Order: sequence, then C-alpha cells, then structure tokens
Amino acid sequence: MLASRLVRRALGIAALLLPAAFTPSASMATTVSVGHSHGCSVSDTHQPTCWGSLPIQDQAPDTVLDVRAGRDFSCALMAGRTVRCWGNNDFSQLGVNSPSSAGPSVGGLWRITQLAVGATHACALLDTQAYCWGDGSRGQLGAGSAASSAAPIAVEGLSKAVHLAAGQGATCVVQWDAKVACVGLGSELSGGLDEPRVARTVPGITDAREVALFDGHACVLRAGGKVSCWGQNSHGQLGIPAGGDIQRSPVEVTNLGAAAKAVTVGNGFSCALLVNGTVKCWGNNANGQLGTALGGAATGLVTGITTATALSAGQTAACVALQGGYVQCWGQGAGWGNGICGTLGGTYPEHPGSWGPIVDIAICRPPGSFAPLAIKALGVASDAGQVLDWAEKAMPGTFQAQASSDPDPGNTQFYLRQYPGGHTLGVNAHGTPHLLYLGPISEGRLLDLGPLDRWLSEARQEEGTKSGMQLQAAPYLNLMPGVAFIDRIPSPCSYFLVPFAIRGGANGLPKGLVATSVRVQNTSGTSMEFPIRGLGQYASERLITETDWVTQRFLQPGQAMPAGMKLETVLSDIAEGCPVAVRPDDEVGVTVLYSLGGRKGQLRTRAKVGAAY
Repeated sequence: MLASRLVRRALGIAALLLPAAFTPSASMATTVSVGHSHGCSVSDTHQPTCWGSLPIQDQAPDTVLDVRAGRDFSCALMAGRTVRCWGNNDFSQLGVNSPSSAGPSVGGLWRITQLAVGATHACALLDTQAYCWGDGSRGQLGAGSAASSAAPIAVEGLSKAVHLAAGQGATCVVQWDAKVACVGLGSELSGGLDEPRVARTVPGITDAREVALFDGHACVLRAGGKVSCWGQNSHGQLGIPAGGDIQRSPVEVTNLGAAAKAVTVGNGFSCALLVNGTVKCWGNNANGQLGTALGGAATGLVTGITTATALSAGQTAACVALQGGYVQCWGQGAGWGNGICGTLGGTYPEHPGSWGPIVDIAICRPPGSFAPLAIKALGVASDAGQVLDWAEKAMPGTFQAQASSDPDPGNTQFYLRQYPGGHTLGVNAHGTPHLLYLGPISEGRLLDLGPLDRWLSEARQEEGTKSGMQLQAAPYLNLMPGVAFIDRIPSPCSYFLVPFAIRGGANGLPKGLVATSVRVQNTSGTSMEFPIRGLGQYASERLITETDWVTQRFLQPGQAMPAGMKLETVLSDIAEGCPVAVRPDDEVGVTVLYSLGGRKGQLRTRAKVGAAY
C-alpha cells in the first residue's frame, strides 16, 4: 500500500507548509555554465535555456548539444559539431569581425569534441588540437596572435588535448599523458609573465582528468578524485589559508571529505562536485558564492545539494545541475531573476534547521542568495506535478485527483497539493527536491519521503505503461578490433551498441516524442546508462511485422507490400558506450527514457546480447 511505503521511508520533522503550485517545464538540464552575469544550460531534449543578462539566441533549425557562457557572450556546440556564438563582439569572440550581436558558425571548425568559453575568447577541440579565437592580448591564443582574431587559431603546444578550459587571459588543456599545459598571462605559471604566448606544462601534475580556470587561479581534477590548485590565494581559493605569494605550482586541497568527480573555478573561489552528489566550495564568500548558508559554512558543503551531476562557477555565483535535470544557483549576479529570494528563507530537507520562516538577512540578500535557489525555467515543477499525479492514481482513496490547476507558485518554497481529510503532498522548490507528506498517516508530523527522483521513476513507468507504446531492442557487442568513430570523431569506448525502436499505440506514434537515454541492466543487476547517437528524435516510416519493428526495412519505389508486413512510423536510434560485465548471449533489461509534451516516461523490454566480429 502506498501509504505504508511512504511512512516506512519517512523521517518526521516539523515545519510550516506554504501553498504553491506547478509551472510546466519540459527541460531536463544535462549541462550548466555560468559566466559573469548570465548562465546557460542544455536539456536532454537538446533545448537550450539561458538566464540573466544575455538571453539564448535562437539556433533553429540546428540542434544544440552544449552552451558555454562568458563575459556578455555565449557559444553553442551544435549537433553538426560546429560552433555558433552571440552577444558582445568587442574582441571578435563571436568568430566574426563585424559588430553583429550574433555570428554564423565559427569558420573552419567542424568535428568539434568540446567547447570552452573564457571572459573574452573562446576555444574548441578539433580532434585533439585546441583552436581559439577572440581576445589574444594576454597570450590566450598562443603564438598565433597577439591581438584579437575572428578566425580560429591552432594554439601551439596544445595539440595533444583531451580536455579543454578557458578563463580570463588563459587557455589550458589536459593532455593524453595526463599532464596539463597552459598559455596566457592568466595561467599564473612561472615564466608566463615573460612569454605568455608560449605553452607551459603545469609542474607536478601527471594524473590530470579535468582542468578549470577563471581569473587568477586554476584547479585540476586528478586521478582518485584529488583536486590541486595554483595561482592567486587572496581568499583561500587554493584550499590553503588565505594570503601569501602567488603559488606557481599546484597545492593539493586536503579537506574535501570525499573524492571529487568534477571541479570548477570562479573569481576568487573554487568548488568540487563530490562522488556522493554533494558540492564543496572554498574561497571568497562576500556574495554568498560558496552557498554555505544554514549551517554549511564550517564544512564548506553547499546547503541542500545532495544529487548534483554537473557544476559551474562564474564571477560571483555558481550553479549545479541536479539528478532529474533541475538547475540551482547561489551567490549574486548569475541573473536568476529579481525577487526569487523575496520570501524569508528557504526550505532544504537535508538541513532541518532551515524548515520554516528564516529572517536572517545574510541568507537572503536580493538579488542573490547564500543558499541554492531554483532557476524557474529549469525547476522541479513539471516532475513534482507528474509524481503527485501518479500518487493520486496509485492511492485515489487518500489523494483524490485535483479538480482544477493550482495558481502560479511565485516565490514560495513548495509545490503543494492539499486533499480532503487533511492529507497534503508537496515537493520543496529549492535544494535537492524531496517528496513530503503531512496528515493523518503521519499523525500530523511532516514526513520527508526522500529524493523526488526515486518516486519519479515510478511515475515514469506509469507514463510509459499507459502510453500504449512498445519498445524493441537488439543490443550487441562490437568485437571488431580498432578504434570506433562517432561522426568521424575517434571514440575509444563505444563498442556496446543498443539499437532500439519504439512503435505507437492505437493512435500511432505521438508527435514530439524524444528518446533521451538508454539504461541497460546486466545479469548481476548492475544498471548502466548510455547516450543516444542520433539525438533520439527522428521517426521514419518503415516496413515492420507484429513481432519485429527494430530491423530497418524500407519499401522501395515500385515495390509491392511484402506478405505479413505493413508500413508504420517508428522512432529508432542507437545508444552506445562501455558496458559493465556484459557478454554475448546474456539476456539484459533495456529501458529507454523519453520526453513527451513536458512529461517523462520510460519503456522497458528484455533482449539477448549479440556480437559482431
């Protein structure tokens, strides 16, 4: 019974519930980038969203894979592996010489694997060579230019790159050999003042995984989840006591508390995403950019964040993408809207002291916040509504379906539904979202039922079941020797392929269906999630049978309809990646996650793993 399941998983704590409601949002953020006064994100359905001083530039009809934010300009990585930029063009950072606020595709760049944007220049990886354009006055374009350049320049010494970063007056890469190389005055490495356009290797680093920089200091993520930083330390941004001379060699951050899986750098502060989904920040906190209000200051842990999947820091603010695709920001100047912190305090289930009204002005200083607040366009509203709809269907005697929609939530702290008999279900708007219950089942206590994403999987399964759609998959291991290629880009880890196809129900395949990712569960129960090769949104009419619609067969001009077959529109694609303990002839579970009309769903099937030699 749903009620007993809820209570068994609940933690009772008292609080004040504020009325709120739902604003639909179809986006599920997978990336996040913060610049000086704006931020951007791209969803799993490849929908870009920007907030703050610089709105998103329409990229239609092309598909966007990523957007990076700089100082008053942004650049997008397109599905065709090209780059487009818009905004300020004082240094030709849009890839054009004209004063236009929106440039065409940056010339000469294709097959791009990664995009990075600094304050006044931008860079891209073409295979393993770093190309940069825009401001070169501080040596950030390397030896190719000492001034601005609209044309991309191959940066000398940054030709063995696997990861790329750009900041204020510097460009850095992680190389094949796990060393870090940088150009530009902003790198703060020894010798950089004398010859800023010459690439220099960061001393003492031989196990780098990622590098991050902004203005005056940089950090590197190393093997085993270690983080080391170098540069200016006026605010303790290197993870050591503030002050002293500029550190020209990296020093290890020793008090993370857990292994890191990503690192980011802002202006005078640094943050690390830890393997447990929390975020730890250190350095300047004058604008709340450490996010440590409500008791987190002693540990450096950002308040209420427990399921982060990506993070980015900027001038005086930082943002994270959370599991479930929500974006939360803290600090000042990220541009998430005036008045968002107009209510007194916030509610963060991981911090019991935050429940109820909080009047300490240090926690809420418009237009910023010392604790994470939701970007409304990328908030929890749609998923909260879907989970509460599911609860009403699963237990209609307790949670009677709502007869009318709720009013706009404004700046309140909860998405809330109240039911006859004193039952209330809600989801907190800020921090990692949790499902909450208050009423007779809990004897009047407020119950924290755990992170919303646990319940969303139940709602997604319900959505898929009632859709009438059917899934078929044909996974196989590519055992051919050699390096695989995706869109002509070398990919060392794509030898497990999962072709799949979705057919519609009684009314055919619905319009607007987008497959977002594929999960495979092996025979031991381990679940793996893989990206989809072709963006998961292209349907085609093909020949199918009632038992086989995954095989690609098309009716040729003049061809008679084959016996036992029919034409039907099917959505098909291929997911690929590195499997964990999967062998030929294993029977695995395959789940395709999808988005349709602002709702999320999933379809499941089982399939035998094949092999190609």
